[in-house]
Amino acid sequence: MTYHTTRKGSARAMLEVVLGLMACLLAVPAAVAMNPQQPFHSYALDHWSVEEGLPQITVLDMTEDRAGFLWVNTQAAVARFDGARFVTYDRAATGVDTSMLAVAWADPKGGVWFGGAHGLLHEHDGRFTLLGGAAVNAIIDAGDGTPLLATSDGLKRVQDGRIVALDGYAGPAFSLLRDGRMLWIGGIGRVCRRDGSVQSAPMTCIDASQAQHQRMVVRHLARQGSQVWLGTQAGLMRVGGDQLAPAGLGDGLRAVSIESLLTDRHGVLWIGTVDALYRYLPDGRLERVADEDITQRPWVRALFEDRGGSLWLGTHTHGLYRVWNGWTRRVSTRDGVVDPLVWSVLRAPDGAIVFGTNSDVEVFDGKSVRTLIPGSALPDPSAYELYYDRENRLWVGTRAGIAVFDQGRDVTPKALSALSSWRIDDIREVAAGDFWIGTSGGLYRWRQGTLSRADPDASTAAAIIRSILPLALDHLYLGTEDGVRELRDGKLTEPSWAKPLRGHFVTRVAMLKPGLLGVATSDAGIGVVENGRLRMTSQADGLPSDNVWTFDVLGEALYASSAAGAWRLPLAQLPVPGSPARAVSPQRLAGEQRATSVNGQRCCNGGASARSAIDGDVIWYSTTDGIVGVDTRALGALPTAPPATVVAVEHDGKSFFGRSFELDQGTRDLTVHYTAPYLRIGTVRFRYQLEGYDTGWQNADLRREAFYTHLPAGDYRFRVAATLPGATGYGTEASVVIRILPRWYERVVVRAAGLVLLCLLLFLLVRWSMRRQRRRNAWLEAQVEQRTGELSRALERLRVTNLALAEESHTDTLTALHNRRYLMAQLPAVLSGDACIGVLQIDIDHFKHINDEYGHAVGDSVLRELGSELAALRRDSDVTVRWGGEEFLLLLQDVDAPGVLVIAERLRCDIAARTFRDGRGGVIRLTCSIGFSMHPLATRVDRATFDAALELADLALYKAKHLGRNQCMGLLASAPLSADVLRTPFAPQLDALLASGQLQWMRAGS
Repeated sequence: MTYHTTRKGSARAMLEVVLGLMACLLAVPAAVAMNPQQPFHSYALDHWSVEEGLPQITVLDMTEDRAGFLWVNTQAAVARFDGARFVTYDRAATGVDTSMLAVAWADPKGGVWFGGAHGLLHEHDGRFTLLGGAAVNAIIDAGDGTPLLATSDGLKRVQDGRIVALDGYAGPAFSLLRDGRMLWIGGIGRVCRRDGSVQSAPMTCIDASQAQHQRMVVRHLARQGSQVWLGTQAGLMRVGGDQLAPAGLGDGLRAVSIESLLTDRHGVLWIGTVDALYRYLPDGRLERVADEDITQRPWVRALFEDRGGSLWLGTHTHGLYRVWNGWTRRVSTRDGVVDPLVWSVLRAPDGAIVFGTNSDVEVFDGKSVRTLIPGSALPDPSAYELYYDRENRLWVGTRAGIAVFDQGRDVTPKALSALSSWRIDDIREVAAGDFWIGTSGGLYRWRQGTLSRADPDASTAAAIIRSILPLALDHLYLGTEDGVRELRDGKLTEPSWAKPLRGHFVTRVAMLKPGLLGVATSDAGIGVVENGRLRMTSQADGLPSDNVWTFDVLGEALYASSAAGAWRLPLAQLPVPGSPARAVSPQRLAGEQRATSVNGQRCCNGGASARSAIDGDVIWYSTTDGIVGVDTRALGALPTAPPATVVAVEHDGKSFFGRSFELDQGTRDLTVHYTAPYLRIGTVRFRYQLEGYDTGWQNADLRREAFYTHLPAGDYRFRVAATLPGATGYGTEASVVIRILPRWYERVVVRAAGLVLLCLLLFLLVRWSMRRQRRRNAWLEAQVEQRTGELSRALERLRVTNLALAEESHTDTLTALHNRRYLMAQLPAVLSGDACIGVLQIDIDHFKHINDEYGHAVGDSVLRELGSELAALRRDSDVTVRWGGEEFLLLLQDVDAPGVLVIAERLRCDIAARTFRDGRGGVIRLTCSIGFSMHPLATRVDRATFDAALELADLALYKAKHLGRNQCMGLLASAPLSADVLRTPFAPQLDALLASGQLQWMRAGS
């Protein structure tokens, strides 16, 4: 298995170094550096220890490399910090011992140099090289971008990858300081200086007194103004002319071990001892940092100021701290605040900050805090709302009424005592002496010394007025606990755009800019109203919380406070009605959570209108721990997203560095590690894309690894970019080229040969298959022809059989005449014509006697012969049916009643004249009775009229038998019968129908 990494040329590398440094410098707001005028306790403080990934709690030294990573030396190993996580470089990761490295220095080319008891160690692009040599106690720039070393064996430098000695200094060196062209070297009992080149200039040394010499090791050097300070184990010293003298800064720095020494960019000297941390200001003040501001006995071993101006403290027992100016200034009990629970804050006409607490009203003049109005002078001690009117009188709204003070004197009008039952939430003066007052019990107006209720018809929730926005003298928008109301000329209404806010606690209503109205809520985010339309932005769109206590516009940014802290957002990024859906990314300024010092700045509080106050570039917020001022100048412009960097490509547990990675064997599972070093404040989020594999950008959020499995062979380019809350877009991308070489069976030649072979196999297979298919088709055709003939013959047999079965089902088996089933099948065709039909029923007289005397076999023989006789006598158009037993039915087509009678008589006579064999050699003579009728009986022809004709024929047959048998009898209708007659059986109404002439009998001779 082979791996390959490549690098660009040296010219491009130097250009990237310069561009990287410029980007880092431009990305750092100048105001981030620590303000020496602020007390230490007002700084922001962050802390990291082993729980956060630090290899060990003792930090020995730090440096920031060209890319912006912080390198931290601990007793256990070296760690690299990108602002969010630590990456440990121990012996297992580097192959060399990285423990107990006392000093660190980053060169301008991107390398980092470490020194310790085992000599010099160099890191570049994740690779560590041990150069060894004497113990290294300090490293600075030699003046040409290479390291200058203070070692146990004098001064040394690195040339062509080797450590070489420098002449002019004898004995061990422990500290180095470059001051312009001047180089200072700290040794044992002395400090030396060399002006000019580190090699050629003469050396001048200043020795300590004989009493101090042996125990004074100059381990740290710092310059403050024109003063050079020495940190020794015998205390803080200074260079005074041509001698070394005690610092003279107090007993706390006399005869104690100075563990660290640093002068920051503002000229503040930071001094670390085992017991305390000090800062010596340029104005001569010495401040001892209180234990509660860091920790008891902090033992600061290392001090480092990064390019952003933050101060890093490496301690012996408590890990790593970052101290920075912060964007906020907290004024609380340590500044003299009596009650830290603050409800309201306001800028006084004289520029002081007045704030109302749960116990009184206090004032901060920029240096100290004093009580302005004691709680005993207020209707209620809780100063919930503050307001200065046009006469500079201070109105104090409490939880139980209102008070007015002029130069500290109570001038409250008695009529305002009517508000003593209500909490005061907002006070607005719209004209001289004309005030609107929002309370928990409704909206009131104080004008010309008269107090009146302005919204008597408001509902309970809508009567709790939290915010007032005067648009004119008699035109207001009101933020209530039931949405927004509009008061115009004494009429209270709900604007149509405000209907979605009904039921929501509206905390503030104010203009964001001309034509753009802002609405803050306690539980639905912040809204923008433009041209009568409302657009809400909430936590689902990226806000830290749906709660917004208040907001202010300063410059081009929106500043808001909420239960989740204070944040800012460019006003142009706030979605307006009609704009496309998009997520917002506010910059968090202070909060309630304790994860970082930003969140540790407890904010925000307040329930009335005066929750914030603008004082120039500072916005003050009321909190549960005093007041917090957010310095928008310290914030500077919106943060610039940091450039991303690809750390390494990991494969099979090994990491590979460089701008390209090539893989030709093994698994195709890769992990790309990336980051964006950002030592300032902000949560870095990432997106990445593997070109040639991913279809688009992948949102990684906080994750700093990308995982890919089973990658196909090909050329890819991994791209990654980072962004910050509040930043506009993403920073400079980083990329690495990844090439997955094809395996032998994936190569073009092999695949081409395989494709040719496959095509040949397919061709042969197709030919064989086609030949086999032709044979198969011929056989199938023969089988089909054979089966088709057999099927045709079978179908013909089936057809004949079906015809025979049909005929058999319609034929009486005894007489070979048709049966009733046949008649029912043929009846529709018979009845479809217009011709008259004679309906005859024939019954053999006394046929039972034949069966009884001669047997049923003779009776059946008689019936067969009789059927043959009837079949011979019928016409082709007639229908002859064995109706049942010895009865037969004849249907005669196209005959009239006389014709039917003639045919019936002929049949009767023929049957009477015929002889039938009795089966014993003798003969049998028979007679028959015939009843007949005519069809149709009515003008409408259907099955019902045919059944009626059958019924008349049956009645006629019954009449013939009654008259003595062996005769023909007809029952005929003289005219078409009515429907009523046909619906009733004929037998019950026969006499009536005969009497009325509708029916009449017909017989021979009648």
